[in-house]
Amino acid sequence: MLTFEAFTGINNMLPEHRMKGSDLLVARNVDIGLTGEITRRAGYSLVDDRCHKNLWQGQGFMLATVGGELTAIHPDGARHVIHPALGPERVWYCNLPDGRTLFSNGQIDGATDGLVGLARSVPMPDVLGVPDATFGALQAGQYRYHLTYVRLADRLEGPAASSEPVAVQQGGLRLDNLPERAGHAINVYLSSRDGEGAYLAGTTAGRSFEFSGTNSELVLPCRTLGAQPFPVGTITAYWRGRVLVAQGNALWASRPQAPHLSDWRDFKQLPAAITAIVPVDDGVYVGTAQDLVFLAGTAWDQLAYLPRMRGPVVLGSGIAAPGSRLKLGDGVGDGPAMLCIAGGEIVAGFAGGQTTSLTANRYRCDAREVSATFREVDGVPQYLAVPQ
Repeated sequence: MLTFEAFTGINNMLPEHRMKGSDLLVARNVDIGLTGEITRRAGYSLVDDRCHKNLWQGQGFMLATVGGELTAIHPDGARHVIHPALGPERVWYCNLPDGRTLFSNGQIDGATDGLVGLARSVPMPDVLGVPDATFGALQAGQYRYHLTYVRLADRLEGPAASSEPVAVQQGGLRLDNLPERAGHAINVYLSSRDGEGAYLAGTTAGRSFEFSGTNSELVLPCRTLGAQPFPVGTITAYWRGRVLVAQGNALWASRPQAPHLSDWRDFKQLPAAITAIVPVDDGVYVGTAQDLVFLAGTAWDQLAYLPRMRGPVVLGSGIAAPGSRLKLGDGVGDGPAMLCIAGGEIVAGFAGGQTTSLTANRYRCDAREVSATFREVDGVPQYLAVPQ
């Protein structure tokens, strides 16, 4: 074990002849302790000789792409194929409080509990069927009907497709040629007599539906009316009951407590492509190809845009870290914090939008894309960023 009396870190900014005895130009396969001790990094043992990519730690299972299959690997060695053809490209993940993990490669997305994989969202019906009159007890007037798919596996309900006003004269409404989707039923909603609102009339698994009840039976409102399926994006994060996802330079937010739904207005346009999303207590750090931004606030509609002037953020470098393990001034921070590579420097971000460079004038990283994580080894905090 080699110990520096006054180790000041790695320095790749100065010419080698100007460095002091407390500097290192490069350090490979070593761990550096809190008091400057340098030890050989721990080795590894082979668990499986197949190629595993896109590793991610879920709650009680690990995810990886193995030959294009997204696979959940459990501590006892059990494996479950979550998606059979996700492909070899980069996958972005997000753990939800309920134990599920969201995944997306930018074209295919889904959610898994480590046993099965399901699409993240439920689509909107693309046809409305054909309305017809029948006898019943509805008050005569103009009504709209609305259709939603309900996934049978988890009872998740998708956005509603709405009809034009339909005249009801004989007290009942019949629908034929309804759309069918494997593994889904259809909820049918009717408006009030003047065409407002949407209230559950019934559920069908077939191509026909008939309602002949009274207006007083229509009481349960449609909670997905006006919503759309959550956009397929890349970088994903969970913040105050919402799921956030990057789609180019647009930051989308799901409906609260409904990660499969969004509203058309719930996005924020950033000045450049989004490269990182890391929430903290009172806001969200968003890295872009132009700058690091802090969206300050605790309500989506009231977030304030605060540029941090740190330079472009490397794709995939933004990760959450405990503030108590990151240097801030002469001490350390507190609460949830953020680490990323911005402007070539490793930057820490804290609550309130306060940022600090941990490597200014000492170390520069020129990577264009990384896979990053934060960990502690024998009490030593480590930020790992592996070039992609």
